Amino acid sequence: MSEPTDTAQSPAEASAQPAVSPITQTLRNTVLPPGLRGQSKDVSVGPSAQSSIKPRAFAYSLPDRPPSPPIPNGWYCIVGSEELVATQIHSVVAVGKELVVYRGESGEAVVMDAHCPHLGAHLGGGWVTGDSINCPYHGWRYNTDGVCVEIPYSDARIPAKACVPTYPVCEQDGFVFFWYHAGQQPPKYQIPRVSEVEDPEWSDAVPWQFELVAALQEMGENNVDYAHFKFVHGRDGIPSGTSTFITDGPFSTVIEQLPDGTEFDRQTWGPGIALLRIPNLMTVYTTTTPIDQQHCRLHWHFYFKGALVEMAEELIDGVTGDFGLQADAPIWRDKVFLEKPLLIKADGNIAEFRRWYSQFYETS
Repeated sequence: MSEPTDTAQSPAEASAQPAVSPITQTLRNTVLPPGLRGQSKDVSVGPSAQSSIKPRAFAYSLPDRPPSPPIPNGWYCIVGSEELVATQIHSVVAVGKELVVYRGESGEAVVMDAHCPHLGAHLGGGWVTGDSINCPYHGWRYNTDGVCVEIPYSDARIPAKACVPTYPVCEQDGFVFFWYHAGQQPPKYQIPRVSEVEDPEWSDAVPWQFELVAALQEMGENNVDYAHFKFVHGRDGIPSGTSTFITDGPFSTVIEQLPDGTEFDRQTWGPGIALLRIPNLMTVYTTTTPIDQQHCRLHWHFYFKGALVEMAEELIDGVTGDFGLQADAPIWRDKVFLEKPLLIKADGNIAEFRRWYSQFYETS
């Protein structure tokens, strides 16, 4: 371990901190707390404080934590469209399963379970022929419906059980989505389109990806937990009276009004897709895919209005950095999910959000 160093700053050093641009101040007023502009987190105090004293090791046992919620039904991103090259196979862990996704020679994207029913080989090591995928072990070939259509060393009838489960796919607006349902039911809703993708007044997508420890429902619930904005993100106040939560079947919207009268909205389409629009600044198309019940993979596309794309790095850090997503990450990592939390009236729309979200756990 390295020796502790003196991190105190002189007044001259403090005044030499880089200036924050006016547009970033506006962003932090929208997504981040104005009270924290220009500040950095102090790790010398509080629960995350660093210490040179090593705690004594004790032998102890803890009761099992409450289980995380199951993986909800919905559309999830498996890969970005630009990442999926024709005839290339990607191996992905998502929704608690090992999956493969590939693009056939026709351009169609296909998502299926990863293992061949013959002897269990992983199809990720295989190859693509036309629009079909071949097992690397014995060459069995499966079409886009997951049905085995060829066993290259046998002329006998192909067994009826020689099938690999596949998933409905929707490719649009820069992402390849697949439909997951615990009861194998067909898609219940369509994914809306994002107008900024084709609008020449907006930049091309600037991608951002991250993985973290969190249950998917906890991340979505965060958007209507207005009180946490003050204590986790340092907002000056709690926006319970200036935020509205609206539901429409599998879709929901949070509309928030800032003190200056500016409104921005966050639309949610099922459990895994959302769109944050900050007027005349940026649009964030977010896809959040459960790896399993306790881990999520984020693949977001940022769109910027006009010349603001030149500030993309700074603006993205404002949303995903220390006062944005990274402030939430340790909370999600360490908390437990309480099926019956002790909610009070001032907790806002958490209970309503849970009622709306329960539809994604239906098995029929």
